[in-house]
Amino acid sequence: MLKKKERLTKKEFDRFFATGRRRHETLFTLVFQESDSFHGAVVVGKKVHKRAVDRNRLRRRIYNILYRLSRDRDLKGVYIILTRPAAAGAKFADLKACLERSMVLPAKN
Repeated sequence: MLKKKERLTKKEFDRFFATGRRRHETLFTLVFQESDSFHGAVVVGKKVHKRAVDRNRLRRRIYNILYRLSRDRDLKGVYIILTRPAAAGAKFADLKACLERSMVLPAKN
């Protein structure tokens, strides 16, 4: 799980969701906005899993991957991950591989 200061408030989520760049993958859609610090959010809707237990399990798995990637790659920016129904049956390794492929790294000067 991300630290509290790395998570988005509702107001921040709405702002970045509206202005961020989107990258569509098979398992999710990534919304990215450049920033000086790292922030992240994961959304798992009822179309992905009907039961809240299953939605929360998938959300925790993706937060875990996002947390590890943020530490390993020293990510900067705002990342919002919107899951798709295909993510419901995906294994942890598939989720991780798809997320690693789609992460947008800021340009280094």
